[in-house]
Amino acid sequence: MHCLKRGQSLDITFLDLDETKTCNFLSIEEGVLKICLVSTINSDLYPIGFFGSECLKLEKDRLRNFDLRLEALNEVKFKITSTHNSTNKVDSIFHNHWLLILCMIKSSTQIEIRICRLIAILVFSFGRRNKESYTLPFELSHSQIALLVGCTRSTVTRQIGFMRDKNLINSDKNNYGIIVSEKLVLQESAFVENLQFA
Repeated sequence: MHCLKRGQSLDITFLDLDETKTCNFLSIEEGVLKICLVSTINSDLYPIGFFGSECLKLEKDRLRNFDLRLEALNEVKFKITSTHNSTNKVDSIFHNHWLLILCMIKSSTQIEIRICRLIAILVFSFGRRNKESYTLPFELSHSQIALLVGCTRSTVTRQIGFMRDKNLINSDKNNYGIIVSEKLVLQESAFVENLQFA
């Protein structure tokens, strides 16, 4: 069992996986991981998505020119095995709904809308309802958000400042999370509701 604290990351290379198997399995027991492909040619990062409490198939033939970077958004426990015990359907890490969601978010023309949609979908997937707001149990850095929505870190910093001024989001310093207003979630509810989750 691997354990990562909030903010820690682990790179998995093609050589780390069981060479006798065509695929391995990543089983997330607790917490949320952001997973990216890392090009072995130029070290570019390509976000794949956010995953918590699920089992994913890692197909070695698709990883030839990439490593995987697993980044803990909160405390995470996971294991990588050559077999899986899950009775549920196990999806390939390359066939998941996050790839489509991230493309749809990036296709929005305004940066503020991209950021709001990213936060709303994360709240929908991992958040908790409070009396008059929602809590996302982790924070993303401005650099992480910039990579996910396709803009610069300074643009994200400026937009986050505007969103704080409008009371759409606030930091939850006690729990290393984000408090998200009901207004933001309602404003992006049409986008979230139109996504198909299987």
